[in-house]
Amino acid sequence: MERIYIFLGLFSFVFFLEAIGGSYINSAVQNIERQFQMSSKTSGFMISASDFGYIPCVVFIAHFGSKGNRARWIGAGAILVSITYLMLATPNFLFPQGHHDINTTAVAAQLKPTAAQLASNSTLRELLSYQLIRDRMSQDTYMALMKLEDETTPIEDYHPIGKPPSSNNTSYTIDGWLIDEAIIEADKVINNGTSQNNLRNSLAMFIRRRVNSSEKDIKKIRISAAAPFTFCGTLTNSLRAIIKDSKCEEQSSNNYPFMVFFFSLFFLGIGRTVPWSLGVPLLDDNIKKKSLPAYFGAISSIRVLGPICGYMIGSFCNKFYYTLNPPNGLTPADPTWIGAWWIGFLFIGTVALFPSTMLFFFPQGKQGSSSAVQLHDVHKEKLKKTVDEDRTIKMKLKDFGRSVKSVLSTKIYIGSVLGRVCDILAFKGYIVFLPKYLENHFGIPQYLVHRYMAMFGVFGFGLGAATGGWVTKKLKLNGRRAAMFVMLMSTVNVCLYSAKMFIGCDSIVNSIGLNNRETNYNFTRVCNSECACENARLYPVCDPTGYAYFSPCHAGCREAKQYGSNPLLDFTSCECAAGGVVSKKYCENTCKTSTVVFFLTVLPGSFVAGLGVVPAMLILLRSVPPESRSLSLGLQGMAVSLFGTLPSPIIWGLVIDAACLVWDKTCNGARGACAIYHPDRLRVWMHLLYVVIRTIALFTDIYVWKHAKHLNIMDEPVSEEKDNIRRNSIKMQAVQPDQ
Repeated sequence: MERIYIFLGLFSFVFFLEAIGGSYINSAVQNIERQFQMSSKTSGFMISASDFGYIPCVVFIAHFGSKGNRARWIGAGAILVSITYLMLATPNFLFPQGHHDINTTAVAAQLKPTAAQLASNSTLRELLSYQLIRDRMSQDTYMALMKLEDETTPIEDYHPIGKPPSSNNTSYTIDGWLIDEAIIEADKVINNGTSQNNLRNSLAMFIRRRVNSSEKDIKKIRISAAAPFTFCGTLTNSLRAIIKDSKCEEQSSNNYPFMVFFFSLFFLGIGRTVPWSLGVPLLDDNIKKKSLPAYFGAISSIRVLGPICGYMIGSFCNKFYYTLNPPNGLTPADPTWIGAWWIGFLFIGTVALFPSTMLFFFPQGKQGSSSAVQLHDVHKEKLKKTVDEDRTIKMKLKDFGRSVKSVLSTKIYIGSVLGRVCDILAFKGYIVFLPKYLENHFGIPQYLVHRYMAMFGVFGFGLGAATGGWVTKKLKLNGRRAAMFVMLMSTVNVCLYSAKMFIGCDSIVNSIGLNNRETNYNFTRVCNSECACENARLYPVCDPTGYAYFSPCHAGCREAKQYGSNPLLDFTSCECAAGGVVSKKYCENTCKTSTVVFFLTVLPGSFVAGLGVVPAMLILLRSVPPESRSLSLGLQGMAVSLFGTLPSPIIWGLVIDAACLVWDKTCNGARGACAIYHPDRLRVWMHLLYVVIRTIALFTDIYVWKHAKHLNIMDEPVSEEKDNIRRNSIKMQAVQPDQ
């Protein structure tokens, strides 16, 4: 096998792994936001960190790296990228969200019965003052009982009708089975006027069981307080507040994890400057120009397989909870689920180290042999022979300045770069926050979102890139024909994304926001005002009619029950809900049709976007002199990063945050991650922004078409034809038998 093909394989594999990492970062963003309580604006700025490293380095590395061993430069950059992927996983271990030591003295004091409550003639009023009983009684029942005359007859032994729940079933309230019997007796007292004896006896039995069960009761309350759901109960929710304060004391803000992510991505940006700006010209030096469209199409397709794998890895990792020990009642389909995002970074970083190291030590081969690979830029080598090798740094900088001026004076190059800047400005932010949009707007679980993006979006783009390379070669698209092809693809892309503005749906989470517009998204009602729901996190549940609530606490539910291993809990004694019960099983997804329609536009949209990649890349590459190719790609990379990838996630993050209706709060009371968005604003603003930017790109494509009349992207330049003839003759001599 020829050495160039080995290099091509390694180069493609490194590109493949780099592309895996790029898409995997997108799949991890929302999990990172939730774990470390970051807003979209903050996470968008964090994602842009790679461009802060890329921009100042890309031009100089492209210029000076092209004068050395390009394979070694590419390998060094890829090794740095591998290390940064490993660094990106470290915040999960440096800032764990694990067990916290808390002071439960106040809770234990409320669990300890008073002497009056333990007395043999304790009154109903005294028994009802016990906090666990008060938390379990509905407001109406409690007030009705408090209005009754106290009876002082002696308390008798109570003989329960039922039994404690089996070990297969779980109740999150202490002795809930006994309180249930007491509530039945309370209804008899209120509605039928029966004696208070049975009610007092059952309540007294409940309180006496607490005397020697303090540690066991605190443990159960702590389990309820640490659960992902919140139900009505002052004692449990006060402990939840204590746990939150304890976490805040240990980790006052998300600044430290943000800094680790930021600097890791900063060095990632430095590492990724090398492969594209040096690798493409290296292949151009070793492959016939007529074959380049096919090779570039193949490389683009191989590289596109990376995002497919990246999203599939993201889908796999998001099925695991980030602590690897999911709490009861939480599944990957929940909007508050945090996937194990750090696993993918460890995997990608470890695997990428091996081909990166092989590229760094890749041998050129014997000079002049048929298997030799031209690792140094042939055009730079020719220029070296015509100038004094002992030039000063000042002269080299002047030469660099002249080269930059020469590249920037090319109209086609400027138009092409502006078009690609607009493409990336629209695409980067959109694709980073698309998983969030799909989860919030259509109610699709994260792991399925990433799978769908791989199946429809990335696959369509890769297929389009391969098809675009084949079409360019088959139809011999040259000059204006190639520019016209790119312009037509941009037009179709704008039309398809314009249609997405009208594909809407109200998911379960969206309906919670819509149901509370009249109260300005204040979820507190008279029926849940005594529940202490201030620290409740989003945990959507529905009543049997399908009406959605922010959490079981806001539905006024006082008990949570789990039957066997079924993760869908039932929340009962709900004062605000029809039927008095809520559960996730009553939440019906009505977005299936609109989801199908949306993804039917994704596949052709991504395919059309991919069709223009190869001709646009060849137009850019052929618009400058051969000796300026590395520099032109470096300048293009700098422009795309500075004006495209750097501001794009920040702009999109600001737009998405502007559509937020309900925010989580951080320890210092500032905004954390967004819980609920305005569905119409989010849908229209996201796609309108994309369409406006891509329309500007369309005008730059028209500008390129106007000036591309004499552009030659398919035929061999005369000087390079001679180089290829020489290389082919060497290869033929190498395979001829000795005479």
